[in-house]
Amino acid sequence: MRIISDFHDYYDAVQATGQDQTVVYLRKRKEVELNHNSFDFPVFGQLYGYSGVLVVHIVVGFCGKVYPILQLSYQRRSEPNPDIALCYTLSEVDTFIEHHCKKREIEAYRSKPRRWGFEDNLWPREQRREKFEEFFGTYAAKQSTFGGLFLESGCPIFVASSWQGKRNREYKIVYNECLKDLEFFKLIDTFTAFQELQMYFGAMAQPNKPIPHISDKDMVSIKGFDKWSFRNPPAK
Repeated sequence: MRIISDFHDYYDAVQATGQDQTVVYLRKRKEVELNHNSFDFPVFGQLYGYSGVLVVHIVVGFCGKVYPILQLSYQRRSEPNPDIALCYTLSEVDTFIEHHCKKREIEAYRSKPRRWGFEDNLWPREQRREKFEEFFGTYAAKQSTFGGLFLESGCPIFVASSWQGKRNREYKIVYNECLKDLEFFKLIDTFTAFQELQMYFGAMAQPNKPIPHISDKDMVSIKGFDKWSFRNPPAK
């Protein structure tokens, strides 16, 4: 596969290993405003209390499948830049929270929200651990519902994201986005990513051919029969 693009991604180097050059991927980045109804975006914003953790919800679409990510960032008052982690699993979220937050906050994060009565304000109810677990599980269970996004765009890669803006929730989707900065290689290695893209475009370039119509007369001949196969020949 030959990739034509104005940026470099982590799987591009595989082109040098003598792949099929008849398959071409024109990788042109396109950013559009996203209808939030296209994805089941939960409300993940800033965590209250003393944690200072920000959450951005990201969904990577790659060759027919979707992969959810939680981008967590934590900034200490004494440091100019936040510590940012891209979490592809619930265990990675746990590790980040346990590393940056205090004991009482971690306990609140792991507790289940109460239906009635006083709620611990150290951690908002919509961002407890069980909600993050539900987030990852939702996308695993709804893989088949996103197939239309690939077909409609004719694009093998997209990145959708949602975050809390200054006034409202913001949503966007970027087609043919670079996956290197999202550390997508943690899920799909260099060679596997390239091979999946090549198979994706190979399937698009060679769709299933329609079955030709064959008459009954030709079908009899193909099967090795003649006009006397099902009746007696005339007497000599």
